[in-house]
Amino acid sequence: MKHLVNTFFRLLALSLLLMACRQQALAPVTTTDTVVDSVAQQTVASSLDTKTEAFLRQLGLVDVHELDTSIQVHLVYATADNFVGKVLYTDLHKAFLLPDMAEKVVRAQRLLKADRPDLSLMVLDAARPLSIQRQMFHIVAGTPQNIYVANPNKGPGMHNYGAAVDITIVTLSGQMIDMGTPFDHFGPEANIDREKQLVAEGKISRQAYENRLMLRRLMKSVGLIPLWSEWWHFNLMPQEQADRELKPLDW
Repeated sequence: MKHLVNTFFRLLALSLLLMACRQQALAPVTTTDTVVDSVAQQTVASSLDTKTEAFLRQLGLVDVHELDTSIQVHLVYATADNFVGKVLYTDLHKAFLLPDMAEKVVRAQRLLKADRPDLSLMVLDAARPLSIQRQMFHIVAGTPQNIYVANPNKGPGMHNYGAAVDITIVTLSGQMIDMGTPFDHFGPEANIDREKQLVAEGKISRQAYENRLMLRRLMKSVGLIPLWSEWWHFNLMPQEQADRELKPLDW
């Protein structure tokens, strides 16, 4: 009898051990595993960086698309479809921002998705090293467009700190919703301080006005500051504060 009891308890202990092993094998991936996987993904992404992108990453800026892959990115100056008709970003194709700025854009995307899952934010321009700013200004110098490009000789602009983002709202297929003007429309129709008047005069539609308000509400709700002359432009902080606290992106 004693032998049978001992055998029973040995079998029970073995059964419990097997159950524990099986549960451990089926356990979800731990936080540590997730962090390791994330680091591996970032390592792969950084290995594909261009020289300019590697420079921005080394300065501590982050690729906003890596933080949230649902955020669409189309850097207009990396194409010839811009106001000067030339490719200005020859080796910059990712939207880099200061970490705090990037996190705010991610938060804005989540707010938009919670309300309108059929829409997405699209970044049109982000960090811009002063070396590129100098090239841009040189291209437009002596042309009517020179008033639309900040002169780097007078000091860095907010894009040159990684503290500004040009952004819009698009459909999931990447089609920009009506904002009244295209990106980089340099005229009063792009201003945000007279939109009701623009609607009354028939220069932008009521729907475009509502869409601009939706974009501004999103960006302001996460702490970003709109620029009165460009409906698409948002800053992390005032220019004066950036000049005091941030280092320009230069090499």
